[in-house]
Amino acid sequence: MPGRLTSRALYTLVLVASLTFPTWTSAPVPAVRADELAKSVDPSVDLLISDLFAVIADAAPPVNIDAATAYAAQRGGVGLAVIDRRTGLYLDNGAGAHTPMGSASVIKVLIADELLHRQSLGQIQLGPPEYSRIEAMLIQSDDPAASTLYSQFGGVSLIAAALLRHNLSESSPPADPQYWGNAKISAHDVVTLYDNVLDGSLPPADRDYLFGLLRRIAPVASDGFGQIFGLATLDPTSLAAVKQGWMCCLDGVRNVHSTAVVGGQDRYVIAILTESSPALPWEYGLTTATEVARLIANVLNPRS
Repeated sequence: MPGRLTSRALYTLVLVASLTFPTWTSAPVPAVRADELAKSVDPSVDLLISDLFAVIADAAPPVNIDAATAYAAQRGGVGLAVIDRRTGLYLDNGAGAHTPMGSASVIKVLIADELLHRQSLGQIQLGPPEYSRIEAMLIQSDDPAASTLYSQFGGVSLIAAALLRHNLSESSPPADPQYWGNAKISAHDVVTLYDNVLDGSLPPADRDYLFGLLRRIAPVASDGFGQIFGLATLDPTSLAAVKQGWMCCLDGVRNVHSTAVVGGQDRYVIAILTESSPALPWEYGLTTATEVARLIANVLNPRS
């Protein structure tokens, strides 16, 4: 598991300690030129030292979400969860991260995942029309495309099966089977889903296809809603794979969500879910998600 000291790394620690820290002797130690020392040391030592620095870097990751958590606490209902996939470290903002909220379009990732999974098992066949709809519902967040796929492949049972397969126990299918966007999700379950897919719950080609679509987020969704907020405002060179969500007014609240995989080698999985009073404008939720993302980015350094 990432972040654990292996026997090789432990040996390296001992080796570096023996090379670094002097021992007291009664006789002077003759000076040794650096080039002579290099010739006398086993070449594998360089590799072991490289391993050590990699382990040290992983053992002390630059992750701290205190500032984002403090800000979120002032903004109403916010769920925040982060996984550092290099180290295996999981962080969240407490109860908010485990509070189910209306999913809005974030559930489209789960729908796409389940369809690709079923096809990989030979249970269904996806053709050009289905792939076109998957791409539209993830890139442009197109609702008609999602509704067609949802109805075509089982409706509420599609979501229920995917939640069970990924053991997303804090989430649930929509109470009214007609409306896929009324499914409930938690920030914890969203990052768990993305992490599961990245770790191999889908075949590599399907995984790359799915997250490749999320990297192509359209600036404006098919319904005219601007998608560049929250985690989508990060430096575009980070190639973030983003899925946003917005809706009103399930349970009497307005939801604005931003979820993403960012960083080199898809290091960080992040979910920011928000809910606020419908009396507040959309800009309130957009500002909340964007500021939380900025505070997280300051400490996570997505390009590391």
